[in-house]
Amino acid sequence: MKRAVLLLLPIFALAAAGSSCEQGTPPTVTLGLNGIPEEMSALLVVPPSGFVVNLTITPGEDAVEPASLLAGASRWGGGTSPPLEGLFVATPGGIQATIPPALALASGTWTLFVMVRDVEGRTGTGSISFAVRDFAGGTPPIGQGQQIWLDFEADRDATPGPDFAVDLERFGLASPAAPAIAADARALVTEAVLARVREAYGQDAGGSGEGAIAVAFGALPPGAGDVTRICVGGEDPGGGSTIGSIQLDPNNAARNSVECGTIPPTGVFPRELLAYQSQSSFHDVFDPLRPEAGGIRLGELLWDAFVLDPAFDPQSAPPEAAARHAVVMAAIEAFANVLGSIVAHEAGHALGLVAPGPPGGGLFGGGDGAAYTHALNPDGSTPSENFLMKAGNTFNFAKLAGIGYGLPAFRPIELAYLRDQLVLAPQVKQLLAPPLLTGIAPWQISGSAQLVTITGSGFAAIPTVRLRNAGYTYHAMGEALQSGEQMTCWVIPGQVPDGSYDLELTNPDGQQALLPAAVEVW
Repeated sequence: MKRAVLLLLPIFALAAAGSSCEQGTPPTVTLGLNGIPEEMSALLVVPPSGFVVNLTITPGEDAVEPASLLAGASRWGGGTSPPLEGLFVATPGGIQATIPPALALASGTWTLFVMVRDVEGRTGTGSISFAVRDFAGGTPPIGQGQQIWLDFEADRDATPGPDFAVDLERFGLASPAAPAIAADARALVTEAVLARVREAYGQDAGGSGEGAIAVAFGALPPGAGDVTRICVGGEDPGGGSTIGSIQLDPNNAARNSVECGTIPPTGVFPRELLAYQSQSSFHDVFDPLRPEAGGIRLGELLWDAFVLDPAFDPQSAPPEAAARHAVVMAAIEAFANVLGSIVAHEAGHALGLVAPGPPGGGLFGGGDGAAYTHALNPDGSTPSENFLMKAGNTFNFAKLAGIGYGLPAFRPIELAYLRDQLVLAPQVKQLLAPPLLTGIAPWQISGSAQLVTITGSGFAAIPTVRLRNAGYTYHAMGEALQSGEQMTCWVIPGQVPDGSYDLELTNPDGQQALLPAAVEVW
């Protein structure tokens, strides 16, 4: 198997140089990772396994021979993967391969290659380079049993009882004159909000599904485990007009946070959706139900006792009842889509979106102002698409409700993070080969402080140096880089027990080199 890959890489090199058995246009091969667009893929950091390789093959002059596909990966500085072509399968989203744990790639920088031939023997090749690192702490940040409790029972205002019940009255979806109908409406709206949140996270009604984010959302307090609580209800307790506020939690480190604060306000505040009441789409949805606009609240018409019944049939109902049913259901759907989109957005912050800056340490989140931790294009501009993690001031009621727009959705780079297919590694600022150590002079160190010179290759500004053996690790001081092949540092023998030590050099991107038994100290 390894021999096949070793033979494969020279073939790729020949093809990339333009080698072809026949004249004419060869197939075009394009590779990507985790569905992330090319303009965001220059410095992706992935875990050793579990990430997705996307493959697009565009035929040239003739049809592609399917059995000709060859794929492999090589590690900068040495090392290859087993053949990977058997991993590629056709899916509704295109041809892709998921790297399994059995074929996990070692930490480092890798280039993955694919080659195909057409029926006339013309070759097409494609490649993509990326970094591989373990997750911080060795544990994926998301898919480890994280639960998010959406607390619709929270009471933070001066009115006794859940704030969310009062919110529904303000939008005409409940009336204090009909508490039983109000309770039914509240249950319907709560389930609809949960459904919208689950949809945003790629989940079915049961919270699972192909490609679903492994986070459990519910409206009841979980019994145990990692639980982030988000209070949903009321108005901004800070006196502002904030609809939702949760601070970025990098790498989902605070897995049991409580987002129910008043100073500063955290959570989701549905009553602040009234900020959209001047917009036409808001009027169309809620005016028939809001007394302020001449409407009648749910629960205050005769038909309202029936329109929430799951068995209600608009086709057989009186026209007035059918019309009322349509108004109420449209309002519940719009309210739930808007509120669910906001909850999904704020939950995204709690899970670690959107890390500022480009990969490896960021996900193209903004670094300051209203754009801070919100989705930006690589050039710093605001995306035109209706992306879920854009800044709040880029939305209106119609965009949040999906009226005339697709409902707000995560970008592929955000989905990859949520699926534990990307690693946030701020130390990775460029793709580098690992360092190599060839020597240290002097290698025998004694007496007073000694400036030593270390030689090798692949040194990046500025490496750290350690001397270590089974009993002691010494951190050298004053590291200084002269070139990619030479550096110096200071060793103070009086701080190091006598003995033989391995020399370890670590580049800023975390890649290491080791020269065994390189130093004697006495």
